[in-house]
Amino acid sequence: MREGNKVMIVGLGSLGYLVLEMLSRNPTLSEWVKIVAADVAEDRGQKSVNLAVAIADKLGLHPDIKFVSMDLLDVDSSAEILRKCDPDLIFQVATLQSWWVRDYLPEDEQNKIAQAEIGPWLPMHITIPYHLMQAINKAGITPCVVNASVPDVVCPTLAKLGMAPTVGIGNLGEVTPLLKMAVSKRLGVPIRDITLSVVGSHYVCFHIEANGSTDGAPYYLRVLVNGKDVTQEVDPDQKLKREGWDDIPQIPEDPITLNKLTAATVVKVIRAILQDTKEIVNTPGPNGLPGAYPVRLGRELVEVVLPDDITLEEAIAINEEGNRFDGIEKIEDDGTIIITDKSYRIMRDMLGYDVKKFNIRDSKEVAEQLGKAFRSYGKRVGLPDFALNAIYAGK
Repeated sequence: MREGNKVMIVGLGSLGYLVLEMLSRNPTLSEWVKIVAADVAEDRGQKSVNLAVAIADKLGLHPDIKFVSMDLLDVDSSAEILRKCDPDLIFQVATLQSWWVRDYLPEDEQNKIAQAEIGPWLPMHITIPYHLMQAINKAGITPCVVNASVPDVVCPTLAKLGMAPTVGIGNLGEVTPLLKMAVSKRLGVPIRDITLSVVGSHYVCFHIEANGSTDGAPYYLRVLVNGKDVTQEVDPDQKLKREGWDDIPQIPEDPITLNKLTAATVVKVIRAILQDTKEIVNTPGPNGLPGAYPVRLGRELVEVVLPDDITLEEAIAINEEGNRFDGIEKIEDDGTIIITDKSYRIMRDMLGYDVKKFNIRDSKEVAEQLGKAFRSYGKRVGLPDFALNAIYAGK
């Protein structure tokens, strides 16, 4: 059992920096956890670390934070850095393309391309985690790995190659406090008295945040108030799927602000693992499973904890169906991801990107193909230069 307290944050974009900031500001964690912040952009990364240290100092805290430059597309050099740092936990948040890029498309183009959902974009999101897990294996280290990059699909795909991260974060975990707020208001009970057990996919999370409904995607929800089951009272016959709830609180939609909620879910998972709290967290990708579940977390514990009216097999089936709503038809045993016909046609017709399936081993090359197609399309429809420059199309 690892007993250390060294956390490596890989990727210091908006979310990675927010996690760095939250860890360094938390009075119970900041001077206990040792942080290694890693990013391919050395100048920006070091400046982000300097800012986090300066803010913490103003609050009377003095975290131990070091910066290292690391290019995860270079497995050999990354393995050497990982060997030297030997982190106890790695939080992986790097990606080849940030999801905010599409927000700068003309509105009608945004609406059309959004119908493809996230499935066709997976080459951009799975490449870095795949390279990271290779580097970890080559380094001969055994950290816990917390993956933020589309964990509902990336974690189970990596599991096909025996490279599953420990657990994912975000997605459905972001929705649970909003559901608890709605239940609290509806029943007039304190949020602290409410316990939720939720099973669902990234699609479920995204659409609940967007319009208060799962838009037909399957999910499982159990709601307890002080141990009493009130599920049917607050969600009769799965109204959340059929009609939605009109009292789910709205939160800011811009990604920078929304990432504060995501960062809080990350810190909760990191704390549960490193401090061995064995608390139950609703989070995606545990042990390489698709979608999200209630998961008990500790130093050497990642255990799906389901109520007695649903089996693990049923929960997995719910999330696999949810992934199909998100444009992922199937993950094959050799690590091949098959895109649904609908999502494939949208990307082919709009971008000229003609990829129905790809293997994770080829993800970097496929990401380059997707990036070139997206950049060409972006130029045609007037995507701003700064957004075009944020599209990965190879080196």
